[in-house]
Amino acid sequence: MIKFENHIIFDDIESWPSAMLDLIRENEDSLKGFLEEEHRIGKLAREDVELRYNRPENIYREKWDEIISEIETLLKQHSIIGIHCSKLLDWEIKDIENNGLKPLDRDFANRRIEKAVKEGALSKVLSDKLIDKKEFSESNRKGYVWVFHCLETLTFESGLNRLLGLWGGESLYAYIKDNQELKTIGTPCIVFTSIKISELDIYPELSKRMTAFYFDDNYFPHDTDSIIKTDLNVLKVVKRDEKIFEELTGIENWDNERY
Repeated sequence: MIKFENHIIFDDIESWPSAMLDLIRENEDSLKGFLEEEHRIGKLAREDVELRYNRPENIYREKWDEIISEIETLLKQHSIIGIHCSKLLDWEIKDIENNGLKPLDRDFANRRIEKAVKEGALSKVLSDKLIDKKEFSESNRKGYVWVFHCLETLTFESGLNRLLGLWGGESLYAYIKDNQELKTIGTPCIVFTSIKISELDIYPELSKRMTAFYFDDNYFPHDTDSIIKTDLNVLKVVKRDEKIFEELTGIENWDNERY
C-alpha cells in the first residue's frame, strides 16, 4: 500500500485523521443506524409509490447531520490524494514532477504535440490531425484536471485502459481512428497529486462518502471524478516499469490487445 505523509487516501482508513476516526467510532451506532434505516426506507419506497412522495423520516437523521457537520469541519484542515492516469513522454514526466499537473489548455496541448514531433516521438502526419483539436477547447474539458481518489479505481481496466494505453490524454486521443502510433510512444504513469479538501469540488459530500465507506456501505457512492481548475502539486509519479505500478493496478492481467 502506498502512503503519503499528512495526506488522506480515500480508501485507506489508516490514512484518515485520528480525530475523524474517533468521532465515527464514538457514534458508530447512530451513524450505522442512519445508513441501515435509509436502505430500509428506500426499499419500502420502491414497493409503495406513495412513500416516494411522503418519505418516512429517518429517526437517526438529526444525529447523522450533527456528526457529518463535525467531520466536515475536521476535513477542511486536511489534504487528500487526487489520482490522475496518463501515458507520458520522459520530458513530460520531468515537467510534471518539477512544475505540477496543469489544467487542459489549447496552447499548452499544441506545444506538447510540437515538441513530440521535434524530438522524433510523433510523426508529422499524425500531429497535423492533433494540432488545435476541438476537444482542447470544449467547455467540459478546457481548464480542467480530472482526478479520482480511491486506490481501488486503479484496478478498473475498462476505465483506465485507454488512458494508460494511448499517449496524451483523452482530449488528445479522442476520435483518432488510426491510433496505433499513440500506443507505441510514452510511458503509462500514475500521477499522485495533493489537493486541499476545502478546495475540492465534492467537498460537501466527502464526509458522507467517507463515512459510508467506513461501514462498507454503498448508500453514498465512494469514488468519483473531481474537477480541479488550478495547477496541482505532484507528490509522486509511478511509472509502468516500477513494481508498485503492477501492485496498484494488476495490469499484467489486463487485456493486452486493447492496452
